[in-house]
Amino acid sequence: MAQVVTTILLEDNPQGLRLIEVSNWSGKAFIVPRISINKFKERNESCEPGLYFLFGNPSENKVVYVGQSEVVINRLTKHDSDGSKGDWVSAVVFTGSLDTTYIKYLESISVDLARKVNRWKIINSAIPKRNKLSEAQQITVDQYFENIKLIIGLNGYPIFDEPKKAAIELAETYLYKTVKAKATGSLLPNGEFMIHEGSTAMVRETKSFKGSGPALRKRLVDEGVLKPQDASVYRFTKDYFFSSPTAAGYTVSGRATNGWTAWKNQNGVTLDEIVRGADSPRRKTQKRTARRVM
Repeated sequence: MAQVVTTILLEDNPQGLRLIEVSNWSGKAFIVPRISINKFKERNESCEPGLYFLFGNPSENKVVYVGQSEVVINRLTKHDSDGSKGDWVSAVVFTGSLDTTYIKYLESISVDLARKVNRWKIINSAIPKRNKLSEAQQITVDQYFENIKLIIGLNGYPIFDEPKKAAIELAETYLYKTVKAKATGSLLPNGEFMIHEGSTAMVRETKSFKGSGPALRKRLVDEGVLKPQDASVYRFTKDYFFSSPTAAGYTVSGRATNGWTAWKNQNGVTLDEIVRGADSPRRKTQKRTARRVM
């Protein structure tokens, strides 16, 4: 069923504080960048009971913490000042038509489902205990949770979206080989790139490899996603979802990499050529060369 989702910019910045509303829904959602907490504090909704999600940077730190509070701004302010919930960059806050009973239940089912899907690392130390609801309350909270999943996913945090097995099985397999590493992966319909379990990645990183890449690789080693196979290569211990082919590529190579040209299918055709077709710069060059030869 089609739905109308409205985003209202509350700052003079499209990446600043935003209010999100869904038609025929009494709840409200706020995208709160960490630097905009004080701006959110000015709103009356910040003093209401709320459920919140603290997210790391999707391209380099795919971690999330789920929490709830009767006065949601108090908890956000605490997390901002004490650094107890990691290096989070943005919060997604849900308020409106919620009380203590509802937010505790929503916290529990959110942590439980996100852990089952296993797309992002959940840094909650334990799954909150699920409280009992009446039949009427259960219907209300289930409807509310559907909008939570919708808004979370629309804003680039697919923590509840389990990839459809059929889509993965039908996705073409791409290969990326370096001097010693060899990895296979699949481009998913949502733009993510999944490296397959058993693929390998270079241990050595080039001196020019800067930015978020080294931090991402270190985190994958710390989490056991990458484990040493020998002195030269790591092995992927499970399928892992990256935000883009490029993030997947530089994780394999340990150096700056354009994933769109690094990943190739069994015929040697790059992702860039397949996705962009005739508009690919490389394909245009090949056509011009072919015409000159003829």
